[in-house]
Amino acid sequence: MAFAGLIGAPFLWLTALQTGYVLAYQACDSQSRSWVTVPTGVFLAATAITLLIAFAGRRRAKQSLEPQPFLAVIGVGLAAMMVLVMVASLIAPLMLRPCD
Repeated sequence: MAFAGLIGAPFLWLTALQTGYVLAYQACDSQSRSWVTVPTGVFLAATAITLLIAFAGRRRAKQSLEPQPFLAVIGVGLAAMMVLVMVASLIAPLMLRPCD
């Protein structure tokens, strides 16, 4: 669970980015923002859940005597940064019109 933030959050961000690129053409054709904003919002929620999982893993790893607490702290930090990146990724589709 401590590795969810290390692997899961960047993977979700990459998947959201690629999904946005694929759906950008459809959003431009239909002049609808929802083609890009809805999947990005779903991935934002998934990344936030990954942050909660990483935080729970950090709490559990804190009680062990292995070097996992350090990796758990890094995982929580990375997942938190990915949540911020996902929020930033959602700003542009909300502010710009399709095809801009």
